[in-house]
Amino acid sequence: MRRRAFAAVLAASLATSACTAGATEPADPTSPPSSAATAPGGTATPSASPTPDASFARELRRTLTVPPLPAFTIPTQLVSGAGSQRISGDLDVPPGLYQGIAVLDARCTDAGEATAADAGAPVTRASQHFEDETVRITVAADGTGVYDTADLHVAVLADGAGVYDDGTTRLSVAADGSGTYESGELRLTVRADGSGSYSDGETRVWVDADGAGGYEDDVMRLSWNSSGEVFGDGEPERVAAVRDVLADGLPRFPPVPAVELVEPTGTVCGTVIRLDANVLFDIDSAEVRPEGRAFLERVATLLSALGSPRAQINGHTDTVGSEAHNLDLSERRAAVVRDVLVASGLRADSLETRGLGETQPLRADVGPDGAEDPAARQLNRRVEIVLPE
Repeated sequence: MRRRAFAAVLAASLATSACTAGATEPADPTSPPSSAATAPGGTATPSASPTPDASFARELRRTLTVPPLPAFTIPTQLVSGAGSQRISGDLDVPPGLYQGIAVLDARCTDAGEATAADAGAPVTRASQHFEDETVRITVAADGTGVYDTADLHVAVLADGAGVYDDGTTRLSVAADGSGTYESGELRLTVRADGSGSYSDGETRVWVDADGAGGYEDDVMRLSWNSSGEVFGDGEPERVAAVRDVLADGLPRFPPVPAVELVEPTGTVCGTVIRLDANVLFDIDSAEVRPEGRAFLERVATLLSALGSPRAQINGHTDTVGSEAHNLDLSERRAAVVRDVLVASGLRADSLETRGLGETQPLRADVGPDGAEDPAARQLNRRVEIVLPE
């Protein structure tokens, strides 16, 4: 989520919600699961304290962390001129809307360096309203705002609260970090005190405010009461890992970033097709995912229809890791994107690649208070295809 050209980013490393009222409560976690075997006395607490299974603990933490939602740049005439809007239409992507693919104007400095239109300087105390037959956008001076289309509703509220609903994924987050998230079989409710529940069809977790809780998957069923007695059955190391992970409660949702208007720099000199690296690649990988390949094939079809024009493919990363590592990763990702586009029919001599590493962030991924901004990091991890005018 970077703040650029009317940029708003709704992303969350733990997609969240503020609507905890009405959430379905789990069964009483102090009662042992009916089908689970228990140790003598009804508990499965091992006599000696085992070392938690580190790999299982890491996987459980990953499971309880909902992947970030797509970041957004708000489409207005500020970021997309006629040429970019035409390409957006061919790709079936609303201009400026960042959901895997974004289409923005490229703007060039006097030295000829091209950047996306939403990489301009923030404009403070600005408000704006934009509306046409397909989209309605209102942004207030304090960074709150609303984005509405026929199938998407995004509201950025005060103090980091917000709402996202695209008909498939529904998220609401409160200013205190509580929230709810629903997508397919995934259901997550987190309260401000860390209590809540998680279920994805395979794993179920619940934590109560008094420290009681439970865990179920296809091989292990556990519950424990507020006194720490554990009921159920499971490998001692995994039981210890579950207790270790949930000891501090469920992680709260990060705040929804405020919307910022920006002032684009330079003059329009082409179009930028931005691809979300989180869709294209796994973390720290340059191997294209199947769904990422589908995005690239859409882009290749468009560029083929345009006559395989000359294009610059730029790889970008966040600041996690060393500068040298990130530069190498961005170069490899740009090269792989080029390879997929060539394999999809584009001329190899029309595509150049460049790795920029962490040198051109769209938004600082660490705030003034030193806190990490996962939404900003998500938007900084990107591949941009620059098409000169």
